[in-house]
Amino acid sequence: MNAPAPVAVTGQPCPPGAAPLAAVDDLQVGVVGDHIEVVAGVPIRLDDPNLCGHFPGFPVFPGVFIVEALVQAVDIALRNPGRPRLRLRSVDAVRFLAPLLPPDRLTLDILVTRDGPDRWAVKASGRRADDTVTVTLRASFDGGDAAGLPAAGGRAPAGTGTGGGGLEHHQVRALLPQRYPLLLVDRVLAMTPGERIEAVKTVTATEPCYRDLTDDAPPGDYAYPASLMVESLGQTAALLWLADADGPVGDDHVLMFVGAREFAFDIAAYPGDVLRHVVHLERVIADTAFATGETYVGDRRIARVGTLMAARRRRTALTAPTGTVTATSSTAGAPTVRGPSRRGTAPASSILPRKG
Repeated sequence: MNAPAPVAVTGQPCPPGAAPLAAVDDLQVGVVGDHIEVVAGVPIRLDDPNLCGHFPGFPVFPGVFIVEALVQAVDIALRNPGRPRLRLRSVDAVRFLAPLLPPDRLTLDILVTRDGPDRWAVKASGRRADDTVTVTLRASFDGGDAAGLPAAGGRAPAGTGTGGGGLEHHQVRALLPQRYPLLLVDRVLAMTPGERIEAVKTVTATEPCYRDLTDDAPPGDYAYPASLMVESLGQTAALLWLADADGPVGDDHVLMFVGAREFAFDIAAYPGDVLRHVVHLERVIADTAFATGETYVGDRRIARVGTLMAARRRRTALTAPTGTVTATSSTAGAPTVRGPSRRGTAPASSILPRKG
């Protein structure tokens, strides 16, 4: 049945794909007849940041994280090298019988049976450190090659005109150097490399900027920070240049926000809004680019920048002698670059060098 050889995994294996936590810290896999038996250890940690919100002052391990632990354990145990992550196809039944409070440890006993080509039926039960049964569940998985998903790797084809090609998030990530929590472009809707780009970023209430708001904060405090809106627009502009270049900026260069003119913020954005950035590349002089842009929520423009200026600089040129105070790429000490002025949106940070 092409079952995996028995293995033991310890030391918090990386979770498969996007995950709210690394749920499994040890795993044992064995083959018994036509079944695969998996035993997974799941620590319930008091310092788990998820428990700060579930619930404040009375941390309880979320039941859905037990499902998450099952998904991670089955994927780690069964996925073949080079294949996509296994996909949870259905949760047929689940019963939560007792709470999990930190510090504790959940042990998941999992029985896996082949249920067709690249399909698996799973039964599991979980017990606390005191052997109290906390959960029982039945689920099914498949091999993960789901139709309709973007192809892994590679670059989306360049578009022509405003209806041109876009970029899925994995392609955005392949081009931009930013990472969580400052990777602020979700998807490119359309792009004509070297000319125009349209990209989106969804504002959610779970972003770090909202973490410290108190329950009695007035509604206006939930306005999305203008600085982050500018950064998101700037990353959109960076993609416009990078998609027309030979590839991502190498480790020896840095894309820097060096100046802007005529910022204007018409109205604020709030959690649940989808920011849609439209950026036009005006011209490129040496390693400095000039762009204009606008940001919309729906059909309403909420911000604009007349001129956004960015440059590519060698890292060695930015390194100062020991003891010297230097400006970073986001400080006011960045070089001033003069260029065309035109009315448009609020600018951005890290971004475009020379047009290839």
